[in-house]
Amino acid sequence: MPELYQLAPVIIVGILLGASILYSVFSRRRTMKRYLYYSTFDPILANLGFLFQFLGFLLTPAVAYAYYLQEYNGGAAISLSCATFLFLGLLLTLFFEPKMLNLKQSCVLLVLYYVCVPLIGSLQFLQLGIFDGSFSEQFLSSLFEAASAVSTTGFTLLKGYALPKSIILARAIVEWNGGVGIIFLLLSSFYSSLSLPSYGKALGIERIGGDYKVSFMVVLLIYTFYTAIFSVLLLFLGMTPFEAIHTVLAVYSTTGLTIVDVRTLPFAQRIILAFMMLVSALSFSFHLKILSIILSIDWKLLIKRRWKRFISSISEINWRSILTGETELHILLILTFTIIYCLATNIDPFDSFMHILSSSASVGLNIIDPEEAGEVGKVVLIIVMLIGSSSFSVGGGIRVYRFYILWKTLLKTPQIFASSEEPKIKINDRFLEFSEILVNFLVILLFAAFSVVSALILCVLGFSFSDALFESVSAISTTGNVLIDLTQSISSVHKFLLIILMLLGRIEILPVFVALSSILTSGEQP
Repeated sequence: MPELYQLAPVIIVGILLGASILYSVFSRRRTMKRYLYYSTFDPILANLGFLFQFLGFLLTPAVAYAYYLQEYNGGAAISLSCATFLFLGLLLTLFFEPKMLNLKQSCVLLVLYYVCVPLIGSLQFLQLGIFDGSFSEQFLSSLFEAASAVSTTGFTLLKGYALPKSIILARAIVEWNGGVGIIFLLLSSFYSSLSLPSYGKALGIERIGGDYKVSFMVVLLIYTFYTAIFSVLLLFLGMTPFEAIHTVLAVYSTTGLTIVDVRTLPFAQRIILAFMMLVSALSFSFHLKILSIILSIDWKLLIKRRWKRFISSISEINWRSILTGETELHILLILTFTIIYCLATNIDPFDSFMHILSSSASVGLNIIDPEEAGEVGKVVLIIVMLIGSSSFSVGGGIRVYRFYILWKTLLKTPQIFASSEEPKIKINDRFLEFSEILVNFLVILLFAAFSVVSALILCVLGFSFSDALFESVSAISTTGNVLIDLTQSISSVHKFLLIILMLLGRIEILPVFVALSSILTSGEQP
C-alpha cells in the first residue's frame, strides 16, 4: 500500500476534478458576473479556463496509470501539471464569463494557450529532475520538451533516457490534445465569430456549426473515433495495448515520437501507420463530408436485410464530392515527390513513400538516414515539410491550400497584367477576396523568412547550412524530423530558437501579430 504522502497528489487531483465537474453542471455564471468589471479579455480568459480544464481532465488517466504501475514519482509529477491545469481552469471559469470570440480575441486566446500550456507542462519534467545543470538550464530543457509536445513537433532532448511509462503516456496525451483536440477547437472558434474578415478564410476553415460547443463536440467525436479505430487495428495486428495506444496518439497527433522502431515493424502495421498519417494530413472538411454521407445512408435497409436496395443507395452517393481541389492536389504532391525522392536517393519505393508522407503530414517518424537521403533528398524533404499538410488538418506547415491559391493566382497572372484588375480566384465554389490572397502570400513569405533566418543563426552555432535549414523547417512545420542529434548539451540559444519556431509553427505565425496588435490596443474594442 502506498503511503499517505504518496497518495496526496492524486487526492488533490480528484478534488479539483470533482469541483470542476460540479461547477460545470451547477454553476450560474451570470450571478457571479455582476461583481466583476467586464473587459475585452473577459471571454478570452473564460475560454482559456475551459481549455485548461479540458487538458487537466485528459491527463487524469495518466495519473491513474502512474499509481496503477506504482510509479509514484511519475504520478506526483503528472499530478502537479494536471492539478495546475484544473485549478487555474476552475478559477478562470469561476470569475470570467464565456462569450463569443471575435478575430482578435481568438488570436489572443490561441497565443495565450500555446504560451501557458508549455510553461505548466514543464512542471512535470522539473519535478522529475531529469535534466542536468542549473535551475535555468533545467527549466529551459523542461520547457523545450513541453513545447515540443503541445506543438506536436516531436523533438526531444531525452533520446535514450528511460522515462516512466506514465510520463510517456502523459506526454502522448498532451500531443494528441495539441494536435487534434485543442487546435481544432481554437480554429473552429475563428468561424464562430461574427467579425471574421480575411484571416479565417485564409485558413481554409469551413464553419462546422453555428454553436461553438457543437463544433467542439463534432471535432472531438470524429477524432476520438479515428483514434479508437486505429488503436484497435494495431492491437489486432500484434502490438501490445500500451504500444498500440501510444503509437496512435503519437502518430495521429502528427508528433511521431513513438516508443516503437517504425522501421522494424511488420509491413501490415506500417500500412496502418501510412493510412493514419494520410488521414491526419487531410482537411477536417474531408472527414466532415464522410460523416455527412454516413449519416445520410439509410441504415434501416441493412437492418431489414434489404441488401440490393442498401447497396444501390450507397452506389447512388456522389463520392466524388468528397475530394476538393486541395485534397486532389495534396495527394498528387505526395505521389510526385515520392517518385522524385525515390529516383534521387535510390531508396525503396515504399520507404520513399513513408518518408514523403511522414514529412508531408508533419509526423516526422525519424526514419530518415541522412547518408541514404543525400543532399538532394534533404532538399526534397525540406520542400515537402515546408508545404506541409492540408488546411484545417492536424499537421503543420504552410498548408497545401495556400499553395493551391498561389498556383491559381500564377495561372491568372497574364490576365491580371493585361486587364489591371484584381485577380478573381474561385475555390470551393466562391471567389476569394483580394485581401485573402494577400494574407495567404504573406503567410508563405513569413514561413520562408523565419526558416532562412533561423538557419543562419544555427550556422553561427557551427552547423552546415543544409542541416540548419532542414532543422529550422522541421521545427517551424512542426514535423520533428532530425538530422542533428538533439541532446541536453546543445546550447541554450539553440533550445530557445527551436522553442520559438515550434510554437510559431503551431500557431501559424500570423495570429501572433494579430494578438500583439490586440493587446497593444486593448483600450479599444477589437
